[in-house]
Amino acid sequence: MASNRDIIALRCEECKRKNYTLTKNKRNNQGKLQLRKYCPFDRRHTLHKEAKP
Repeated sequence: MASNRDIIALRCEECKRKNYTLTKNKRNNQGKLQLRKYCPFDRRHTLHKEAKP
């Protein structure tokens, strides 16, 4: 049985490091995911964009 969920990584736009991994439903969210998350390297909230794991 095929799953509709993909494992993705979120990359910080400031320091370019991959900080978070999560799953995304391919059918519901077809575009690239963008979230404001906490970056432990910058020690503040920054924009994180979807990247390949």
